[in-house]
Amino acid sequence: MQTINEQLALERLARKHERHLTFLRHSPREQRWIPFVEDSQIPEILEALLGTVIFFALIAALATMPWWLP
Repeated sequence: MQTINEQLALERLARKHERHLTFLRHSPREQRWIPFVEDSQIPEILEALLGTVIFFALIAALATMPWWLP
């Protein structure tokens, strides 16, 4: 477990070398306004459309399925 002094020392180092450290969803100050790819709404809309198409294809397949098949 880290002590408070060790944690503060690590935070000072991180601020000092901010340009060289990269963390998940971390970017330099100049680039923070650029949205991340996963923040975009387009993939969610495409997934919703694909799910809708698959759902209606399943319904159509069930509606046209011959009932004498086991």
